[in-house]
Parts: sequence; C-alpha cells; structure tokens
Amino acid sequence: MAKAHLFSDNFNDNSLDTAKWFNFGQTQEVNQRVEVRPPPNRSGGSYSGYSSKVLHDLTGSFVELEVVQVLNQVPNATDTLLSVGSNDDNRVLIIVNTGSIRCVQVVGGVVTPLAVCAYDPAAHRWWRLRETQGTTWWEVSPDGERWTTLFSKANPVSLTSCKLVFGAGTYQPLPNPGVAIFDSFNTPTASPSRRVEERRLSALGTREKAAKLAASRSHPEHANNNDEVNYPSQSFIGNYSKALRHDAVGDPEPVSYGSLLRALQSRDPGDFEEILQPPNAKKLTNPQAGLAFDLEAPDTQAVTQPPAPRFDSEQTAAEMGELYWMALARDVPFINYATEAGTAGSLLAQAIGSLNTEFPWFGGTVPVTAQNLFRGIYPGEQVGPYVSQFLLKGNVDPRKPDGQGRDAAEGYITYGSQVIDQRQWTVKGFPELGANADYLTNFTDWLQVQDGRDDRGKDQFDLTRRRFIRNLRDGANYVHFDQVVNAWWNAAFYLLSEPRGNQNMGNAAGTGRPQVDMEISFNRGNPYDPPGTAEDARKQVGFATFGPVHLLQVLIEVAGRAGRSVWWQKWGVHRRLRPEEYGGRVDNHLNVPSRRTYPLHTSITASLSTGGLAPYFPERYGSYLLPQAYPEGCPTHPAYGAGHASISGACATILKAFFDESAPIESPMVANADGTALVGYTGADAAQLTVGGELNKLAGNISLFRNAAGVHWRSDYTESLPLGEAVAIGLLQEMSLTFNEDDAFFQFTRFDGITVRISNGVVEPLVY
Repeated sequence: MAKAHLFSDNFNDNSLDTAKWFNFGQTQEVNQRVEVRPPPNRSGGSYSGYSSKVLHDLTGSFVELEVVQVLNQVPNATDTLLSVGSNDDNRVLIIVNTGSIRCVQVVGGVVTPLAVCAYDPAAHRWWRLRETQGTTWWEVSPDGERWTTLFSKANPVSLTSCKLVFGAGTYQPLPNPGVAIFDSFNTPTASPSRRVEERRLSALGTREKAAKLAASRSHPEHANNNDEVNYPSQSFIGNYSKALRHDAVGDPEPVSYGSLLRALQSRDPGDFEEILQPPNAKKLTNPQAGLAFDLEAPDTQAVTQPPAPRFDSEQTAAEMGELYWMALARDVPFINYATEAGTAGSLLAQAIGSLNTEFPWFGGTVPVTAQNLFRGIYPGEQVGPYVSQFLLKGNVDPRKPDGQGRDAAEGYITYGSQVIDQRQWTVKGFPELGANADYLTNFTDWLQVQDGRDDRGKDQFDLTRRRFIRNLRDGANYVHFDQVVNAWWNAAFYLLSEPRGNQNMGNAAGTGRPQVDMEISFNRGNPYDPPGTAEDARKQVGFATFGPVHLLQVLIEVAGRAGRSVWWQKWGVHRRLRPEEYGGRVDNHLNVPSRRTYPLHTSITASLSTGGLAPYFPERYGSYLLPQAYPEGCPTHPAYGAGHASISGACATILKAFFDESAPIESPMVANADGTALVGYTGADAAQLTVGGELNKLAGNISLFRNAAGVHWRSDYTESLPLGEAVAIGLLQEMSLTFNEDDAFFQFTRFDGITVRISNGVVEPLVY
C-alpha cells in the first residue's frame, strides 16, 4: 500500500481530480485551492471536504496540509479538520473550533481530546499528522518547514490502511459560517506570484525606510528646572505632588515623593503600584504612558520642551498673576471686552493695568489691550473674536428648516445625517452663585484635595438652556469634559461639509451642495482635489488617501502620539507643580499668621498684599488660594507640558496640512452676552480671518481655557503647541513615504510663521 506522503495535490488545475478524491458537500476547487462554504442557516448543519479514494499507509510517513483559513469561530458551532484513519470510529485528527486548535483521537467511536491551545492562523498555517516507530505526532508550522509538536503518543489506532480527509462544517444553523480554505496537500508551499512577492518586499522596504528616518532623528537630552533640588530645606515645594502624601500645610512628604521618583527611574511596572499615597486617594493619571514606544511618528522621547520657569522666578509669579485675573474675569462676556476694558476702574481695566505694570513677564503680548487680553501669541490668535469660529459656527445647509441647521448662526455642524450642536450645557457663574461658583478657596478643602480627595461630579450646571461659549467660564467647562480631539473632529467635519456660498445663510439658489461642493478646498499638495488647478485629478477623488477617511484617521492617530510624548515630559522630565499647588504656597506665605514662608517672587506677593489683586484677595474668597473652576481642581498629573495643548498643536497641524489654510473664514460670529445666540462680528479685522488662523486660535482656545480653569500655566500652552506640532510633522514625514499618488505633498505654516513642505520623507522650509 502506498505511503501517505506520496499522495499529493497542489490544486492548481482548479478542478477536482476524480482519480484522487471524493468531493462531499459544498466544496469547490477555485483560485488554485480548495474552498468549503457551508450554506447558511442549514438545519442540522452541513459538512464538506475531500476524502482520498485510495487507502494509504501512514506508518513511517506523514500527511501535510496548508490551511489558509478556517471557518468562523462561533463557539461550539464549526469545525475545520484534517483526519487520518481506517474509518470514522478509528482515526487521529487535528481540529480547529471555538478559537482553539485540538489534537484528537477517536478509538472505537470514543472521542478523546489529547491537547489544546489557542489557534494562531499564522503560526498554525500548516498541519501535519506523522507516524514514526509506533508513535503518532500532531504538528503545526508557519511555513511548512519549521515544525512544532503539539502532542505525541503511542499509536492509538492502526494507521496502515487509512483514508486521508480534510474539510469543514457546521453542526447547527449559522447565518454566516464563513469559508474554509485549503492548499498544498503534501506539496511544498507554492511561491507567491511575482507581483505579490514584489508587494511584500516593497512593503518591507517602505517600513525600513520609515524606521531609518525615525532612527535618524537625534534624541534630545531632557532637562528640567532642577526645582527638585533647588530648595533643599523645603524639599519638592516646586513640584507636582497632588494625590501623594503631604504635611499639615500641604507641602509634599519627601518619602512619598521619593517613591514616585523611584518608579520613574526604575521604570518597573511593579514600582508604580508601590507609590505611597494617602488611603483612598485618587489614582495618578498614566505615569507610564511616556515609556511606551510608537511605531509611527517620533518616539515619545524624541521631542522635548525647555525647562519650565523655576518656582521662585519672576516669570512663574507673573504667570500666576495672569491666572488670578483670569479667575476673576471668568464671567465677563467676550463680546463686552472692549467696552469693559475702556471703562475706568472696571475689572478688565484693572487686569490690563496689572499685567502691563506688575506682571509684564507673564508670557503674553505686551502692551496688553482689550484685543489681546488672555489670548495666545501664535499667528491668527489675536485676529477677530476671542473664540475660534470652529467652536461657534455651524454649517450652512439650505435643505434644512430654519432654526435646525440651515444657517451658520444656528450652530449645527453636519455629521453626515446627524448634527453636532455647538452649544453646551455650561455651569453657573459668579452672577448666580457669588464666590461659590469657584472651588478650593477654603484651605481645609484644598488640603484634603491635595491628599487625593475626589470631588469630581459636584459641578453646578445651568440647566435653563444650552449656550454658546461666551466667556472664560464656558470655555473652561468645554475643556473639562472633552477628550481633546472632540473639537478637532468637529472642525474637520465643518471643513468637509461647508458648501460653497457665503458661510452664513443657506440660500437654495446661491449655495452649493452640502458635503459635495466644498467651500474650503483641500491643501494644494492634495493630488485629487485642489479645485481649478493644473494638478486637479480629472477622474478620481480622494477617500482612504487624501480624503475624509484619511483625515479622520490621522487626527486620532496624532492625538495619541502627541499625548504619549507630552506625558513623558510631564512625568519623566519636568514634574512641574500645578497653579493650584502654587496657590497653596502663596496662601501659606501670606496667611496671618503665616503657616510657612517660601522663596516666592515679590511681584506676586506685593500684588496680593497691596497691589492690583489686593482688593479681591483675600476679601472675595477668604484666602489667597487660586479659585478653581472645577470642583476637583486640577487632574492627577503634572502641569508641564499640557495635554490639551500638545494634542491641539498636533491636530491643528494635521488640519492645516489637509486644507487650504489661506482660505478666508467669512461672516465671523461671536456669542451674545448670555450665550443664547450668535451675532455678527463687526470689528475692523472681520475680513482678516483665515482657516489657518482660526485653527491656530482653536488650539489656543483649547489650551488657554484650561488656564482659565486654573489648572495650567501660560508657558504650558506656549511650549506645548510646538511640541504637538513636532509630533505631527514627524508623522506626516513618515506617512509621505507611503503614497502611490504622483506629486503629493503636505504644505502648511508652522506656529513660528515658517511655511514647510513635506514630501517623500523630507521636511523643507519654503523661503518666499
């Protein structure tokens, strides 16, 4: 009788070899392989496959089968198998079902599982049943050459006269059993076609090129401001310690802080679980994130930020001065800034005077005016209304009823067949609640929260109606509950959906087709859709590359990568204290009697004692603590850099790289004083708004609204937008190696005002 290994079929003729096989059930030979497609919803199930016509001898021999794909792994419902034996009651099998690969024997009709492990389609692509010197072997291989034994034992049945069977089937009705695919029965694996192999090698080459590009980026040395050692008699007073242990006045306990340092230095996951915290304290937020590796874009530790200002510096004091003024001004409507600032003795007039004279080192533009008060410093941030149009306006759609998304002032962004309302449920402010609108202004509460008390969920919402962002408190509320990328997906959908027209009124006769006739064209480097240009593709549009799916994918990708990079800066490098913690030092220092003194710069203590801030602190709140907009105060991770700012810097860069950043934003709007409606902005610079400028402003808003909440410093914003931008540029640089389209590139203006072009792995500044 012929040995089993001499029986072979590569199935390349796409037809059943009737001299070799019986075909039972729903089996066909196509695509140079055997496919089993059990019919759906078959009562009692269905089994199909090939069985050898002639009996073979497995002793001193083997059978090998390439299993390209098994049936869908519905628990206890499908089998894919290879069987060798004299009959159904006496045989050995390899079976895949319920997500496992199983070695099985059937002796006298009794089925006995011998071994089982999780099924891995790549590692278990080849199956082999082998007999040698009285022992049966159940084996698997990824390539038909390197074999792994799953199980072996003395022959459980006679293997001298055997049917060779492979197949698949169901044993209960299933709506979608899937397809099992078999190839290469006792034949070497066929080489893939030249085109398939060329593609595999090209993919390898592209990944190697991207990896070499990433490896060519020199990793910077990371340095902090040395505040951990600057004040040896007052250990760690300049560093983040919320949710660690503290002494009676809220300064960090050195042993507790040291346990954090030990974990960060050892990088042992177990050490992070040994950090010393008070009982029931809030958990620290993701201190291991910056230790992760990324397979695309710069490594989390390949970008850096300069050391943060020292605890005792004039800049830190000046930044804190701005934060006190922002807290006081949380309820002033943006639409009233010019009038309020022009009124002698008003809150904003006092803030402007104080920032110009007491705190000129605060990091914003000086001289401070009503137009640049509490604003960012990057291109476009000081043009037009305070709030970016991407946080206010809705899409125009003439098909919709008035008041439900027809006009821009209604504030509905088109999300396919759904909409996103730019209005939000916001919180009550000083006019309704007085000083109780703010939090952690009582020292006892402040101290307990430093020790990890969790006050989340105590927000006091204004449930009279949803409102557009009209003031700093509304902005702080927006960035309290977001996941950062929310605003950037909204901006993306706005840009993708806005039809040609005046960006204001939905006019059936004068407005293009929503989501079809784009008002804002794609970037000039897009190979498909820079309308009206010589490069405009005549027969194609972008979708998975250079289209909406590509854009939305990259936004969420870059958000995670920028987040991990800034988390390394937060925990692995700087560990800068939060303004909330600095406020505790100020309160200790100025309290009568003083609880403890600190090396605070005199500009902040003087302003609070006898200067511009003195009329409000401690009279309004009963302390010198920085009023927090959130019940729980800041989150449980260090201040510098800022997560919202870094992710926003990255996302702004992506949107500028995908769209025409020079396109005008027409008919700008601003929320009215109570946030119930949008009204036209009529400032002298109303015609100067652009897509790029409003994206920069959006990044600034998302960042500085966190400052308005009292949880971040201005320098957190200033240095974190460029950090996120660097991550996005690295991602686009590597991505530019992968495209098939001719002459595709990304071009945009960085936050420093320099225009760059990214193509074929090269970032090139453009000089005009």
